[in-house]
Amino acid sequence: MYNQIHNKILYALKDYDLRKGSKEATKDELKNRIESIERHPYVKEWKVEIKKIKENMLKNIPGNLEIFKKSFETNVKHLFYAKSYADVKKFIEEITKDSKIIVKSKSLVGEEIELRQFLESLGKKVYETDLGEFLVQLINGKPAHMVTPAVNMTEKKAREVLGKVINEKMNDVTSMVLAVRKFMREKFFEADVGIIGANALSLDGDIIFITNEGNGALSSILPNKLIVITSIEKIYPSLEDALKACIIQTVYAGFKNTSYIHIINGTGHKFGPKEIYIILMDNGRTRDDFLKETLFCIKCGSCQLSCPIFYEIDGVWGYIYTAAIGIPWTALTGNVKMAKELSYYCLQCGRCKEVCPMEIDIPELIIKIKKGF
Repeated sequence: MYNQIHNKILYALKDYDLRKGSKEATKDELKNRIESIERHPYVKEWKVEIKKIKENMLKNIPGNLEIFKKSFETNVKHLFYAKSYADVKKFIEEITKDSKIIVKSKSLVGEEIELRQFLESLGKKVYETDLGEFLVQLINGKPAHMVTPAVNMTEKKAREVLGKVINEKMNDVTSMVLAVRKFMREKFFEADVGIIGANALSLDGDIIFITNEGNGALSSILPNKLIVITSIEKIYPSLEDALKACIIQTVYAGFKNTSYIHIINGTGHKFGPKEIYIILMDNGRTRDDFLKETLFCIKCGSCQLSCPIFYEIDGVWGYIYTAAIGIPWTALTGNVKMAKELSYYCLQCGRCKEVCPMEIDIPELIIKIKKGF
């Protein structure tokens, strides 16, 4: 496996478009983050508060799940706890057995189990509706970054990729976005099922997800059946706490603002899905060793953008979870062998720890993975 990873990295270093895309995406990452924090100075206090909350919540994951389950299922909603990949796939197959067309918003947990590929193997037509995820789908690739999956793709490359499926004139980024919006609109209305992820959950049964495109709202509202796939460490005591965690994620990702903050807490309304299913996946998250620190991660991706290795080769350094915190995530979710081999490329520069809002000691986690456990 080490040779495979090494060869992928050598190939990436020769890929002009990939390296150009990576450098364009990361050149202003520190400036963007600093400016974002200056615009929202309250997050400095919030991040300390949220870390303490997460620390307490992680001490009683089974209890949190029970409270969330009771709150969530009070209004025609269905919750499934999935211990492993196999459990998730079993639930998904049952829920979608009569469905043909599925629209899917971004979900890292979905990537973790290769959800789209699994649904396609069942004969479903699946559309990634996030623009970056759609580009990744069209090249049959993997997301390069937690927040911006096609961060390594240049504008020229994106235009070439989209031109294979969209018969529209696309001269710039604006025209590309408009062409994809037009293409996707009919898919939203045709879909039987919408699938989304979640940035945070509250013990009151709320689901919060944030997006910078309207695809998340359309995926969750237009189909009659909605599936939310997320993981057990994202539960917070209250809606306020969950929203704070989401805003911290946005600010530390370096965004000026978040376009959409969605809250789902019921069914049976005139508009929206008639059935809501949420799958809470464990997949190694209830372990009790040094890797548990990984669960403090709010997936802002700031550690990835600040990493000098990511700057050169981006998502090639990893598989599902890439670069920096991606190494502990890879180990936590089951692929210890791959995580150990990826760890040898870490420079131990410490930049990832410096920018992490949860102050996770990522370099130390990587050292421990390298030494074996």
